[in-house]
Amino acid sequence: MIKVLKFYADWCGPCKTYAPVFDKVMSESNVEYENINVDKDTAGLAAKYKVRSIPLTVFINEDGTSTKELGSLSEEKLKQLIK
Repeated sequence: MIKVLKFYADWCGPCKTYAPVFDKVMSESNVEYENINVDKDTAGLAAKYKVRSIPLTVFINEDGTSTKELGSLSEEKLKQLIK
């Protein structure tokens, strides 16, 4: 199973635009996901995944490898990536 991390900030316009698409796809899928506000990231995940720009979506595979997609993803692209 893939775990999906979405990094965002409350002040980020593109993040606000991307949020409904991300939330819709995640609610329709069977994957574990987490929204991480980079300004309140006490777990240090933004540093761990070297987040330099937002919105950023990180896909963590079962084997522990990860891939990153920068920017607002379309519904179709997001669905394709979580398959």
